[in-house]
Amino acid sequence: MALKPVLKIKVDELFLRWLSNSEVQVSLRDSLAQLARGEAVSATAKSSQPLRGNSPRGTSNTLVTPTSPKLPSPHSPRRPLHVKKQNVGVVDNQKPVINAGTKDKDVGITSGTAVEPAKVRQGTGLKDTIPSHNNGDGLSNSTPELYPGTRKLPSKEDDVQQPFPAPRQSVLKDVKSINKIASDVRDNNKENRQKKQRSSRQIFNVHIPQFYFPSGKPGNGAELDNILQRVALEFNTLDGGKAYKQQMAAITKACGLPLYWKILLFRAAGGTKEGFITFQTLSVLLKKLYQTCHDDAAKFMRMAAKSGVTTLDFDDFEPLVQDVVETHPGLTFLQDAPEFHSRYVTTVISRVMFCVNRSWSGRITLAELRKSNFLQTLRRLEDEEDINQIKDFFSYEHFYVIYCKFWELDKDHDLYIDKNDLSRHNDHALNSRLIDRIFSGAVTRGPDFQESRMSYKEFVWFLLAEEDKKHPTSIEYWFRCMDLDGDGVISMYEMEYFHEEQMNKMETLGIEKLPFEDTVCQMMDMVCPKTEGKITLGDLKACKMTNIFFDTFFNLDKFLEHEQRDPFANARDPNLEPIEVNDWNRYAEEEYDILVADEGNADVEDGNYEDDFEPEDDDEVLREEMLRLADEGTPQRSITTGQSHTAEDIYDFSNTGLGY
Repeated sequence: MALKPVLKIKVDELFLRWLSNSEVQVSLRDSLAQLARGEAVSATAKSSQPLRGNSPRGTSNTLVTPTSPKLPSPHSPRRPLHVKKQNVGVVDNQKPVINAGTKDKDVGITSGTAVEPAKVRQGTGLKDTIPSHNNGDGLSNSTPELYPGTRKLPSKEDDVQQPFPAPRQSVLKDVKSINKIASDVRDNNKENRQKKQRSSRQIFNVHIPQFYFPSGKPGNGAELDNILQRVALEFNTLDGGKAYKQQMAAITKACGLPLYWKILLFRAAGGTKEGFITFQTLSVLLKKLYQTCHDDAAKFMRMAAKSGVTTLDFDDFEPLVQDVVETHPGLTFLQDAPEFHSRYVTTVISRVMFCVNRSWSGRITLAELRKSNFLQTLRRLEDEEDINQIKDFFSYEHFYVIYCKFWELDKDHDLYIDKNDLSRHNDHALNSRLIDRIFSGAVTRGPDFQESRMSYKEFVWFLLAEEDKKHPTSIEYWFRCMDLDGDGVISMYEMEYFHEEQMNKMETLGIEKLPFEDTVCQMMDMVCPKTEGKITLGDLKACKMTNIFFDTFFNLDKFLEHEQRDPFANARDPNLEPIEVNDWNRYAEEEYDILVADEGNADVEDGNYEDDFEPEDDDEVLREEMLRLADEGTPQRSITTGQSHTAEDIYDFSNTGLGY
């Protein structure tokens, strides 16, 4: 069985240590001498002293003749040191063996030819010339081997007279061979390690194709050439090769970009400074754009963001939305009302920031832009003439609802509302403690934040979060309001803090209060938090009924509506509505119908009131003109207070003298 390289090196090392022992060398030399004389080497001749020195006990240096081939049990914890004296007998082909005497006496041979007694050194064991045998337990109890027919142990001179090479030289050769083998093994191991290292380096050096493209996956270079050719043809049709802002629609489509990117393309190519762009300026932009940005999100970021900035802020969207207001066919009626342009632009951008900017940083990153549906919605604008069909971001009906709600609360019309104004929202349905949290800056603290005042931008966020509490941004909005200590957990104390005022309102209205313990049990069963008694933001996002949770603590009217609702309605809604309409779209549609109906009634009433002061037809105008002429052609007469002309006076010709 082949040994493993490491085990083989260990075996070679042990064998080398065994050969380098002086006593082993003497024993081997004696055995070689016997073989040279044609004598058989007995088993006793193979005995030797331990390689590691004296016995572990170290108290006796006497030799013991083994009485039987049976070895002592390896399980024996001890071995008795006292051994009876045994007579030396002739064993193993009449080889004399000395008996086990004490260390103070000489050792002799009882039978056969007499031999010089071997002197025992005090405390160090037998002489080096006397081989010994290790029984495996650390005790040397074998006899010195003698050459037959001699009375002394072989000496170095006898070794020299042998015809064979000196054992010492053979041992050295063996040692050298062992060293060579060990060296070869080490070289082989080193070579194997080098092969493994080379193979590992080859693995790491394997070309792995790029799988992450921060600016989009590159396309073929022929696309840019085709685009430049189409753009060049469009510029050839223009007077003087100059493209103005009104002529960017065809050029934008020739560039392969969505239609309503035209103002971004115009500004990025330097059209703001000169008022127009040329093919040269646009081609430079397109080369940089298509060589560094390979998807729509990266191109939009490159054109809309400020120079050297990789994020989009509120101001970067203003030119785009303003261009939609001016050029979209569904917003042509706004051309006669420019005062509403800025309100519409602010509303659209606020909705974009609410849905896209998930980090609440006020700056939209490229990753956030890719994850949102803003670019897809912007592309839909060129195919949909009715702007109200674009429910996301651009719907004019949604803007109308938001702005009317704000206008009702803003009594002084300075585009700011305070706590008292917001408390009137939805007929005082909101919790006053919640309103304090909103105005404290716990939710939004941007550069436009003013303590105790809410701007129109912040109101857009508030209304979106209030009417659609299932939206991820809405959940974060209300979680910030409810997390009083900011530890990221809604505790029992915080729930009780808002629940207390809700119950006070119910008591004022004469409605039976719901104990806090029952409310908490219902909320815990509905949310199913991971940690009992603590609700985290992740728990609420995993819950499908967050609107019920927040309405229970924030909005009394909606809380009572949920309590009186069919308990199985939530389970039936998904089956009844295959295409789910979110809460915000449903609310905006209902409120818009109500506002239009109220405005229509007001117009009818105002119209009846104005009709009383307007002439019914042209005849009335003619009569007034004739009366004026009659007054100018007749002498001035005194007119008393309360005297007036009537229709009958106009046709009274009795004093005219016309002869009728």
